[in-house]
Parts: sequence; C-alpha cells; structure tokens
Amino acid sequence: MSVIIKGKETYIIDRTLMNITGKPFNENELHEFTVNLRRIGVDFFEVDARTFNIVRPLITSEVFIFRIDKISQLEICKRNAIEYILVKEEDLDFFNIKYIEENYDFKIILEIDINFFKSNFMNKINRNIDKFFCLRFKGESNWLIGDYINENYNVKTSIYASDKFSMATAVAFGAILKEVDYITTTFCGKDGTYGTTALEEILVSTKVIMEEKINEDISILCRMRRQYERIVYSKVPNNKPVIGKNIFKYESGVHVAGIEKNPITYEPFNPEIVGMKRKLALGKHSGKNSVRAKLKELHLDNNFSVSQIVDVLEQVKSKSIQNKMELSDEDFIDICKKIERTLYV
Repeated sequence: MSVIIKGKETYIIDRTLMNITGKPFNENELHEFTVNLRRIGVDFFEVDARTFNIVRPLITSEVFIFRIDKISQLEICKRNAIEYILVKEEDLDFFNIKYIEENYDFKIILEIDINFFKSNFMNKINRNIDKFFCLRFKGESNWLIGDYINENYNVKTSIYASDKFSMATAVAFGAILKEVDYITTTFCGKDGTYGTTALEEILVSTKVIMEEKINEDISILCRMRRQYERIVYSKVPNNKPVIGKNIFKYESGVHVAGIEKNPITYEPFNPEIVGMKRKLALGKHSGKNSVRAKLKELHLDNNFSVSQIVDVLEQVKSKSIQNKMELSDEDFIDICKKIERTLYV
C-alpha cells in the first residue's frame, strides 16, 4: 500500500505498461522497470490482451486487472487465474453481467465515463450494484464518487482522472481525501489523448502536502525516469514536475542567495526524496553569489578578491552568451585558473 491518509488505504491501479506496449519500445529494461513500479507502490497493473501477452512472464496474476474487449477473453482470464476484470459501461449489455456472474468468479470493475453517461444510467447501475466489485469513474472530475462513498452502497470506488484541464493529479488527490478505494495512474501521466494522474506526482504530493508516511521507496523515481526514457525512446521534459532533470537547477543570484540560506524558499520539497540533487547553473543570469557558491560546490579554494570574483562573473556571462547555453563545470574551472594565475603575476 503506497497511499495511506489518516489510516485509510487507497490502492493504485497503473496503466503505464499498457501505454508503453502500445508503441515501439525497448524490451531490455522493461522487467526491472516493472519491478520498480511495484517497488514505489503500484498495487495493480491494468492490461489489455496485447499487453498481457507481453508482460505475463513479469508479473503474478493476482496483480492484473484485465480490460475485457471480447467475450473470448473471459476464458483467457480464467485459465490464467486472473481475479479482476474491467468492463466499460457501453459494453454492459453486450457482455451480459449476469452471465459472467453465473459462470465465472471474477471481481468486476465497471468503468463509467462521467462525461457521457445517460441521465437514467446510474439508476440502472444502482439497481444492479451488488453485481459489481467496483465502480470506476473516468473523466475530468470526481464529483460523482461522493455519492457512493457516503451512501450505503456495497461497492468499491475508483477514479480515473483525465488531464484535459491539467488537473488530473488534483482530482485524484481530492478523491483520496474523500476516501476513494482506488486511483488510476501512469508514470509521467502519459495516457490516452489528454493524460491522467501522474504516478510520481500523487506519491510525492501525499508525502509532502499531507506529510503522510510513504512506506515504498520513492527515492528511485529519478532512476526510473532514465529507465523510462530508454524504454520509450523519448525524453521526459526537463521541467516535468517531480522528476524533470532541471527542476532543481537554479541560476540567478537571488535564487542562489535564497537557497543558500533556506532551500524551501524556492523548493517545494527536498530533491533527495526523489533521488535527485539540486544543481547550480552558471549563465547570463548569474551573480557574485553564484560564483562563490559554485566555488564551494566544486571544493575550489576561494582566494579571490571581490574584484576578481567580478572578473570571473563577467567571463562566465560572456561565455554563456557566446555559447547560448549554461557553462559546464570544466569551463568554469578554466576561467578560475586563468584569473588565479593573475594573482601571482
């Protein structure tokens, strides 16, 4: 269990493997990445028939949630001892839930798209609610979940938030506070047209905002980002919340002074939580504090006078503008050595 708030457990259903296997991918690190998904807190993996055939050797059957598209897939689930199946609301009549209930021993999760269900649809669901193990609400909000958490329905609840309005993680977080039973996530939030709740965001926000204990090891998130990039042949944006490689990079003199005094001035959480380190970048926005901080970071002796620090800074800015990028540590050391030699001339 990875998300526990005030003693209430919320389980994580993850769709990352479905999204990875839907396009060309690098199989070499998929096994370790899957192990790491479990390690950071994923409880269940949602799969379709294609994904199941690929990842079946990597995962035990009890953590699969099989997304049913054809009647014939029920037998596949039975043969492989899969306990949970997921059915979309529009397939209810086609699949005949009563037939599944009478002939199989599955726990049925019904996915309801809150943007499209008919006005009388929920009345029909409510009359047969005892046939379902869980109702999963898909869409931009979690407004419908409260009716099933607060009322005396004998059914689990789940949220599968859309990121159409860039609020999927907030929607899932709100659902957790309402004591939802399951949330659906993907690594980096990559899912479908708009995306969904980012796994790493919900884990870190639970720890940082609610100050709840996370039993799983989320310090491997940085390493998982690099694994994910190699698997999907694509880079995660450098400014991606929680795991973007540059989110703890700082350059301007004001930022440097603030972080030197108290990191929480600019950082929402300690970078070590996700296995990262803050990095001081030198460029055209740097100041004297930046030069001093970089000297300290690189364990270089600082025998420079104020005027010589200014000389170093001017050369840093000039080279950064010339190269149209931040300075490497090597370039900075070269500049310092040249300035240092003038001390003895």
